[in-house]
Amino acid sequence: MMHPIDADFIPAEDSIRWAEEAISELCSSIDAFFGGDVIRSVTEFDSDTAEKVFKVKLLQNLPHGLRRKATEALNNARHSFDQSIFAARNILGRRSNKGVNYPWSRDPVDLTRLLQERRIDTRLWDTIRAHEPYPASDSQPRGDDLIRTLATIANGKHKVGLAVDIQIPSIRYPTIHGIRVERMQVLTPRWNAAKNEAELIRWKGEVEIADNYEFDVRVCLKDSRLSEPTDAVGALRLFTAKAKEVCETVKLKCFELTN
Repeated sequence: MMHPIDADFIPAEDSIRWAEEAISELCSSIDAFFGGDVIRSVTEFDSDTAEKVFKVKLLQNLPHGLRRKATEALNNARHSFDQSIFAARNILGRRSNKGVNYPWSRDPVDLTRLLQERRIDTRLWDTIRAHEPYPASDSQPRGDDLIRTLATIANGKHKVGLAVDIQIPSIRYPTIHGIRVERMQVLTPRWNAAKNEAELIRWKGEVEIADNYEFDVRVCLKDSRLSEPTDAVGALRLFTAKAKEVCETVKLKCFELTN
């Protein structure tokens, strides 16, 4: 027979498992998309500068299904935080169908305020504090900016925006043969999301590029609250792992307090 505590935590654990499954499906969809002929290196003429431009281009937009899977993963992981606290409240206190939200906060002082206002059992406070559910700052170096920001995005109830980011962490420059070259610029690649491309080399004259750059393609979360392009799969895995950690530690604390 299932222990009553295990039964109470089923919704939170289901949400975490669904988030993990959505991330796995997102990875498979990303691999399938980029496994096709969707990225190509081309040379084009810029009539404004009379230069030739060697660039890498994404030939197709990201499938809409990627956003759906990313949103599903983020929302399910986000729900599990609340579901873990809800289960603990019902185990340690008076049972109620009224929801109780995980205390995402601004800083440790704000966390204490929320723990009090939401009447979360004081025996859980140290367990929750250990997860530091607030952003880091100059005055408060502890905390986690990314996890806190993802929770804020999930709270907005909007779809997760996704963009493609071309990363070249270690550049292997191609072999370039120049003949009567007036000017040539080997550029630091900057992905242009509006054009779905990144310029690599510009020149005037006759240039032959014998081989290609080596580059990585990342699908990133796109939201104004993120300080920089953030790898979607990595961020969602991190957020879901934190949800799982919160669920496991809160559940363990409930076992300790009731036995």
